[in-house]
Amino acid sequence: MKSSHEGGFTLIEVLVALSIASFALVALMGRLGASADVQRSLSLYALTMNEARNLLAEDRLKPTVSSSEEQGKVQVSGVTMHWRTWSEKTALDGFVRRNVAVQAKSEPEIILFMYRAL
Repeated sequence: MKSSHEGGFTLIEVLVALSIASFALVALMGRLGASADVQRSLSLYALTMNEARNLLAEDRLKPTVSSSEEQGKVQVSGVTMHWRTWSEKTALDGFVRRNVAVQAKSEPEIILFMYRAL
């Protein structure tokens, strides 16, 4: 015969525990999706930053400083990026600030600059 004090869980206790576990799993799955979005965004940021650095390096190798604005598109690792370069006067004669802006689709624009002698 079974006694009324036999150990174990009631059906209600098991259902409550399962519902708590299911809510926790749903919350964790949502965090995994957000983590994947952040990882994609960081990967695009790194690609965009590298392309901006490359454009500045190319500009540094040119013998003369361009005063006009230039723009174009480049494909990097399957991602299309739009870039533009332009010059700004500085307070110091004989120097200009060269700006490079690069943007991947639906990502913020990254702007880097350097100072060059005329």
